Amino acid sequence: MSNASNGKAVVNGMLLKGSLSSLRQVSAMVLGLLFASASSSTAGAQPLSKSFTVSPESSGLEVINQIGSIKVTASGSNTGKIMINARQVDGDARVNATQTQEGKVKVEVTGRGTVDFDIYVPLSTRLDLFTYKGAITVANLTGPVRARITTDGNIQFTGLRSSRVEAHSSSGNVVFSGELLPDGEYRLKSFSGSVDVTCPSHADFKLSASSFTGVMDLGGFPMKFDRQTNQLVEAAVGAGRAKVFLWTQEGSIHLRRKP
Repeated sequence: MSNASNGKAVVNGMLLKGSLSSLRQVSAMVLGLLFASASSSTAGAQPLSKSFTVSPESSGLEVINQIGSIKVTASGSNTGKIMINARQVDGDARVNATQTQEGKVKVEVTGRGTVDFDIYVPLSTRLDLFTYKGAITVANLTGPVRARITTDGNIQFTGLRSSRVEAHSSSGNVVFSGELLPDGEYRLKSFSGSVDVTCPSHADFKLSASSFTGVMDLGGFPMKFDRQTNQLVEAAVGAGRAKVFLWTQEGSIHLRRKP
């Protein structure tokens, strides 16, 4: 029995050693997979940067995002560069950035995931910005701007001196602060958010403002009314040189005078 017991002990010992070895191998594999997954996730979240050489006087940029913010700022030096910084927050979204023969830069996000953009452009760049969900911010530009959000997200323009501005958000606020240039056209819309416009007190514009369920605050501008109801205002400030169209279904409209 002693031999059998010793033999059994040896066998048990061998089995025990084999089990420990297997456990070590499985643990190593699991740790390796976890490390690879974490590394992949971290790599996916790394910022992506790319720049394009453009003509400062006639540059154009189109951005098509899925989910995430788009921030565009005029470069202080007004150099002939469009600099794109993209940060993938989550998911497996891919960022494709190309330039046409005419010099227009197009950035498009494919796949699923959140990507945030921080972009610098020449002062007079023509912008066409779109995201399904997220915020859009544009600052200090003089070129034409179009910004659209299909679902949730606010649109904010600050320091603009553009002759053409168009914005539409389904359920976010649209905020404009800047100049209303002579012969300029400004169309700002939101289905369920507010529309807020701040411009100089000496602004000269023709206004068409419509809100079906919200209030309209016209900011004390001296207006000559062509039509005024609870839901619609058509009026002129000065000679009505710029054209301003403000619309919201469920939100409010505010006009503010900048000192």
